[in-house]
Amino acid sequence: MQRTIIFISSLCLFLFSCKSSVVFNKVVINDNYSIAIPSYLKASSGMHERASSQYENTEREFYLLVIDESKADMQAYDLDYDIDTYYKNIVSTPFKDFVKGGKISIPGRQEINGAKALITEIEGEVKNENIFYKLAIIETQNKFYQVVVWTRADQKEKYAEDMMTIIESLQEISDSTKSN
Repeated sequence: MQRTIIFISSLCLFLFSCKSSVVFNKVVINDNYSIAIPSYLKASSGMHERASSQYENTEREFYLLVIDESKADMQAYDLDYDIDTYYKNIVSTPFKDFVKGGKISIPGRQEINGAKALITEIEGEVKNENIFYKLAIIETQNKFYQVVVWTRADQKEKYAEDMMTIIESLQEISDSTKSN
């Protein structure tokens, strides 16, 4: 009897101490940048017309999209943005119009693979559902990247680490390393 209790206790301890690890796969997008995608996400389309990459898992209700904008294209329209102006432009209109009662955190500044980045959290209601977004604006020499990852608000802790792994993995492919 005592052996059975010890065995069951050991088994429970083992099962609870094992954290399932997520496998991330490096994906190169349009020969412009790479990003780590968790194995549970599948390529998608139709979430945003300007997104260069889109991934989703509808069962987990976890989504990712990346929009990249050329600074040269923006300058052709007399838009000479720095990272702060670009961030304010993105957060002030699209998210406020789309997310009801959205709460936007103060963005944190960091460097991601040598590029300036602002990362913020947005929580609010979309189609009667509480949604949590993690938005990163990343400025490289030639582009601005918007990395948007989201899930239901009640799952934000569950996916917090995966969201940051995705965001911090984005790396622009320089012209010298692009394949010919």
